[in-house]
Amino acid sequence: MRLLAGGTAALLLCTSLTSFAALAADPYVTVNRGTVIAPTVNSVTQAQTKLAAIPGGAAVVDSKKFENEYVLNLKDMLSDTPGVFAQPRYGEEVRLSIRGSGISRGFHMRGITLLQDGIPFNLADGGGDFQEIDPLLLQHIEVYRGSNALQYGATTLGGAINMVTPSARLVPYNYLMRVEGGSYGTLRLHGATAQSNDTADAYAAVTKSISGGYRAQSEQDNERLYANVGVRLFDKVETRFYAMHNDIEQEVPGTISRFDALHNPKQVLPINIEDDYARDIKSTRVSNKTTVTFSPTLKLDAGLFASDKSLYHPIFEVIDQESFDWGGFLRLEGKAKMGSGRHEFALGLNGSKGRVDALRFVNEAGNRGALTADAEQDAHNWVLYGENSWYFRPDMALVTGLQAYTSTRELENNLNAAQNADKTYTGLNPKIGLLWNFLPTAQAYTNVSRSSEVPTFSELVQFPVVGFVPLDKQEATTFEIGTRGDYGAWSWDVSTYHADIEGEMLQFTTSPTIPAAVFNADETTHQGVELGLGYRANDQLAGSMVYNFSNFHFDGDDQFGDNELPGIPRHFVRLQLDYNPISAWTISPNLEWIPTGAQVDYANTLDVPGYATLGVKSDYKVTPELTVFLDARNLTDEKTITNFSTVTNANLVGTNIFYPGEGRSFYAGFSVKF
Repeated sequence: MRLLAGGTAALLLCTSLTSFAALAADPYVTVNRGTVIAPTVNSVTQAQTKLAAIPGGAAVVDSKKFENEYVLNLKDMLSDTPGVFAQPRYGEEVRLSIRGSGISRGFHMRGITLLQDGIPFNLADGGGDFQEIDPLLLQHIEVYRGSNALQYGATTLGGAINMVTPSARLVPYNYLMRVEGGSYGTLRLHGATAQSNDTADAYAAVTKSISGGYRAQSEQDNERLYANVGVRLFDKVETRFYAMHNDIEQEVPGTISRFDALHNPKQVLPINIEDDYARDIKSTRVSNKTTVTFSPTLKLDAGLFASDKSLYHPIFEVIDQESFDWGGFLRLEGKAKMGSGRHEFALGLNGSKGRVDALRFVNEAGNRGALTADAEQDAHNWVLYGENSWYFRPDMALVTGLQAYTSTRELENNLNAAQNADKTYTGLNPKIGLLWNFLPTAQAYTNVSRSSEVPTFSELVQFPVVGFVPLDKQEATTFEIGTRGDYGAWSWDVSTYHADIEGEMLQFTTSPTIPAAVFNADETTHQGVELGLGYRANDQLAGSMVYNFSNFHFDGDDQFGDNELPGIPRHFVRLQLDYNPISAWTISPNLEWIPTGAQVDYANTLDVPGYATLGVKSDYKVTPELTVFLDARNLTDEKTITNFSTVTNANLVGTNIFYPGEGRSFYAGFSVKF
């Protein structure tokens, strides 16, 4: 409420800044590969058109933005995206948060729905992983902040990130080869092929990567396979099949003390080496999306997906899990005229179910010792939603939406039946917003929405609590106002938001034997500004800026008062200059600046230092088919802490919880398309 009252003033202040946000890259060149354009194929232009109908924070990131650099994880892919905070832990693992989602998580992810081609990437309980994402397989990324992800059934505070893969009809090549390597023994090989005729198309790719890692115990050896096939079945029915396989071997360096992270960043705790900490994954995902076009104004999308995953994760114990997730979706989209206005509507149903056979063993030098836990974790979810945009004027729409959801979590303990538990969560999430196209290329918007977040098994199962921890769902009411567009040489994307949260899942000290258990807070507030500005001076020079302001705090908590929530710094700035001295050559220096580091604990007794790192990227098109690139990072070899696990009170619990940032590094490569 407090931020909403001053939202207009904050918005005017933000748009007066003179730095510049990332300019949208040109979309992929579409080549003539026949007449079939399966609706499951989503071009950058189509995604931007869809974004323009959303009365809230959303962005489309073209893969051309990062294709000529060494891109490893979501930090590299989304660094120029307003509202996204992504900082590396090791390898592909990052702290990923939108509007403070999953702020207490020191591992993996919670509070954001990850999707690939609209198909859920998360486990059915809502937990997320990053190792399976191959950035070389993406055509573009769609980021929907908060309730603006309603169309994907995302009910959480953070929203959704949809990673869209290319099809043979949207890439300007039949064959692609890419080779890159650099610091820490890094080598990555990638190849792809795209073929089509008048009724079908096929795309396939393979990636092999190895790296010694910046720190000890951080080697990785990964193989990824991917393919999709699109077919026109009938005149108005088209379908696309997707398949992906991953074989990932990733060592885990773990966390160290604050002092060592800043002075001896390459070291790890001896136990990580002695017990061979790792996170190895073998997974196979298959899915299908079929579209029936009834008329130019009415279509139906239907799909199914299944994922089989094996996780071998030796850390303090050996976590050994086999999981199988499956589900489906239906989505009806249409347009209709009623009276003097027009309506654009969508109705959808998403369902998912997952089972995890969760075993744990004593860690004996990275091998299974005695069995310590044996349980089956079942999660299933249904989300029914509807959304309507009423254009009561040609340039203005009232957007209303509603989600109804039910989520069930069941635990069967095979060693102790007294530990069995189950719980079902239900709720409604309404949304109302206003969209105004005040220029042909610019919009203003505002909305009010409700979000809900159901706990994952990582929160529900906490030793030594018997059964489930008594956790309620996390709910938030979010107010948002913003604008996006371009005018002349300028482009912008600005949102201000204020979320009143009830039951945020955070860490609390409950007893000396449970120093940092996750429970529901009473009331917390997340508010901030998500700013992107850009300016293109001419064909040779452009500048960009992203700035996130994050003000997250308790509201009169019994244990922590009005303290600041730890995990994410208040200010994050990224600047980049793109210079094209000749048309074939681009050089892009960049600066990432965190003026003041984040709080580490909920008691606010410890923080991390801010930092600034410099980098430069450059690429040169030797021929239209051959491109070479260089990516240099942290040129001043700044010692940084990019990530950590949050704790209750740093004066009372251990603080070997910090991940150091990587030092100076260089990567180079080339790609050939023909």
